[in-house]
Amino acid sequence: DAFSPVPRSTAGRVMMSLAAAMDMEIHAVDFSQAFVQASWADLPEETPQIFIRPPVGYDEEPGVVYEVLRPLYGIPSSARALHFTIDRYLASVGFEKSGFEESVWVRFADSTLPHTIFMSAHVDDTLLVCENLETLNKFKGMLLTRFEGTDEGEVTEYLGCDIVRARVAGTLTVTQKAYIQRVLAHHGMSDANPVKTPLEPGTRLSKRDAPTVDPRCN
Repeated sequence: DAFSPVPRSTAGRVMMSLAAAMDMEIHAVDFSQAFVQASWADLPEETPQIFIRPPVGYDEEPGVVYEVLRPLYGIPSSARALHFTIDRYLASVGFEKSGFEESVWVRFADSTLPHTIFMSAHVDDTLLVCENLETLNKFKGMLLTRFEGTDEGEVTEYLGCDIVRARVAGTLTVTQKAYIQRVLAHHGMSDANPVKTPLEPGTRLSKRDAPTVDPRCN
């Protein structure tokens, strides 16, 4: 009851590949305080009863606790509630789940939105793909009427990956440059000079060069 479906790692790449090949728009919407916009009532199982101690500074009689009426950050089932709240809304406006992907939806063209729209949601990180910008903007307006959030426009970063697109050339490149730079900075290697041969030519390693590991350590 704490599991929230998320797209497979390939789902986002497939959507971006499709968009690059067909010159489609790739946008994102950011939900503000997404979990508290969800509802326990959207869960397919019984609504959980969750109680918390009063926050520091609130004077209550001994033994008084608060019941959590909305999903909050830090509660394991909150992400699951958000998924089903989004799913219920998308179903109400004509979206269908895409194959076996629980968090990828498609809405086929009709008179209301005359172009097909794809959407994926990795908890609250959304990816929207559509061939027509006007149709996409109309749907984003509908989405942001239901959920509080901001229109992030064309995607340049998704799930920690940088997205570089050359629409004239029809290419889209996904890199983790920013993540790599954070790792280097964390280990004090930002100013290190890259080399093709990190070890001196002719270096021979043996078991005695391996660090000693205490078998009692986990």
